Amino acid sequence: MKLLIIGINIRHIACSASRTGHEVYAVDGYCDLDLESCAEDMALLSRDGMDDPGGADRIDELISEHVERVRPDAVVLGPGLEEARVKGLPVLNNPAEKTARISDKLYQARWLEKNGFPFIRTETSAEDLNFPVMVKPRKGAGGVGCRIAEDSSRLEWEEGLIAQEVVSGRAVSVSVIGDGKDARALAANDQLIGESWTGAKGFRYCGNITPLEPLPKSDIANMAERIVARLGLLGSNGIDFLLTEEGAVVVEVNCRFQGSLDTVECATGVNVFEAHLNSFRGLLPSRPAIKCSAGRAIIYAPRSTEIKESLLFPWTADVPRPGSRIERDDPILSILAKGSNRGEVLARLKDRATLIRELTTCSSRR
Repeated sequence: MKLLIIGINIRHIACSASRTGHEVYAVDGYCDLDLESCAEDMALLSRDGMDDPGGADRIDELISEHVERVRPDAVVLGPGLEEARVKGLPVLNNPAEKTARISDKLYQARWLEKNGFPFIRTETSAEDLNFPVMVKPRKGAGGVGCRIAEDSSRLEWEEGLIAQEVVSGRAVSVSVIGDGKDARALAANDQLIGESWTGAKGFRYCGNITPLEPLPKSDIANMAERIVARLGLLGSNGIDFLLTEEGAVVVEVNCRFQGSLDTVECATGVNVFEAHLNSFRGLLPSRPAIKCSAGRAIIYAPRSTEIKESLLFPWTADVPRPGSRIERDDPILSILAKGSNRGEVLARLKDRATLIRELTTCSSRR
């Protein structure tokens, strides 16, 4: 199938599709070195005007331009563009209206409560919550903009924020394929959040290890399947949880491809894109067996850094081109590792993170 895959960062989706023989035309905001090896053609996504009033119309225009240029059989919308509207072609995503609704964290909390799932109390202001509270964007991903306010003087409130009860627990996720009526979990994943060795700060998402070890008493895979099925979601979706002393609590429903795609594929041997595509034909995979442990970590820049030499190794992904400038706290690249268990994978990720830090530090000083 000839596919136009377009989004802010789509390397994981494009390479998964390419591995099963699809003809991939990639448009994203980075054009990383390893994306080039997965695509027949690659173009840089212009982000001018996307965040301005009327930005949605600008996004729709950009997609139309690339559709006219590529003339694909179908379009796959990646991160940042999942709510865009595409006319005249099959779109292999959840419907834009549904994605927009479910991506609203206030809607999610109300829906979870109504449907009897464990949820985090969420309000449009902090007035009815006891401090400290979690403050986060009503829409957003990756932990960007999430922070804890200890008291009202530290709220720094502005439009578009929500307040949540602070819940402590281990951050995990479940990767699920849905067909609009039923759903099947592929894997439960450990989430890496704000890990200092990656350069991440606060609650910033910085990777995954698959499978989750040890498995919790709560059957989060079954719960994730029920959530995805009841929402009528299609394709690849993810449910984030916190594992607390009282049990699992749902944090977020992500009706899109997740950052755990690489680790799920490596640990299970399942091609996530093909499972995603088959779901639109009403076909769901069986729950796969785990073959190994696999990890991905996103390495963030501690300072503004110019990439002066190739960082393309067998264990790197999302690799910037030499000459690229990475601003402070932006992602440099991803590192991958596999092993027989979580501890082995984590150790390899940390070793490789140290090497990347040394290479980029030396490079920026030359």
